[in-house]
Amino acid sequence: MPNISFYSYKGGSGRTTTTLNTVFYLIRELRPTPSKPIIIIDADTESYGMSMLLLRDLEKLPGIDCSLQYLALRATQDEFLSGGDSTEWLSYRKLHKYFVPVGGYFTRDVENDAVLLLRSDVTPKEQRESWGSVFSLNNTGDKSFDNFNELLKVLRLTKCSVVFDTPSGTQDFAELALNSSQTIVCCMRPSIQFEQGTRLCFEKFIETWRGKGAKKNIIFCPSAVPYKQINIDSEVYPDYYMKTTYAGFRNELQTKANSTNGNIEIVWDMRDGSVPGIPEVQRFKWQECCLEKVASDEEDERLAKEKYAMLARLIRSYTYN
Repeated sequence: MPNISFYSYKGGSGRTTTTLNTVFYLIRELRPTPSKPIIIIDADTESYGMSMLLLRDLEKLPGIDCSLQYLALRATQDEFLSGGDSTEWLSYRKLHKYFVPVGGYFTRDVENDAVLLLRSDVTPKEQRESWGSVFSLNNTGDKSFDNFNELLKVLRLTKCSVVFDTPSGTQDFAELALNSSQTIVCCMRPSIQFEQGTRLCFEKFIETWRGKGAKKNIIFCPSAVPYKQINIDSEVYPDYYMKTTYAGFRNELQTKANSTNGNIEIVWDMRDGSVPGIPEVQRFKWQECCLEKVASDEEDERLAKEKYAMLARLIRSYTYN
């Protein structure tokens, strides 16, 4: 099964809340089971927001041996790969201990083991005290992707759906996640710095993938978009932004993608509708959460849920068909 990366060039784009809320609708679209689960990998080891959001309500937190860092730095491949049937996820019993069941966080419509989290909320201090060494994915510390690449092979063979919440920018694990993913959701605020940085970043990515003949679906997803019009310097936003800055961004990257002979497909559909992207949600300034778990009739939250559902449908359409 394919890997899906939620990515942003800069921090503060709303990437983690977008991942969290879209997973709810992916569960509806994909109907995961304990034998064919959705596996969320919190790859942002320095700003592990996904782990904090999904684990904060647990009465007992898992130990640090149940983490991405332990799997990458301390585990042996024989330890967690032995005894597994190459096509049956449930047969890899030793591997299961690294994952936290979180299906119940999202919905009671699936079993808890149908959605699993590979957490990364283990600090360098905890690593050093427990293991005497530190695993980092940001160009420092001990680093080995051998175990992780073996894990991805197992997840692919056993047809698990993998969702990465990546670090921002060009950190090592961000590039590993993007290179191993068939579909990339790029979250970007509607601002000049996000537009310019994201464009330059993806021009380089696309050129690299073109040289390798890699096939990618890239869904550009404007996020935290003010959904009410505002006048700035005699221009009406967000309409003016979409017709100028975003239009130039789209034209340049689409030209780059067209040079790959169809291997790179860019999806622009998230700009469609009454809000050109995922609207800014006031609640998230104070309380990040899965909106479907909240009883609210606020307009911004209703519009956001519509967009998260749309994004999940796009992911399924471009990734699984």
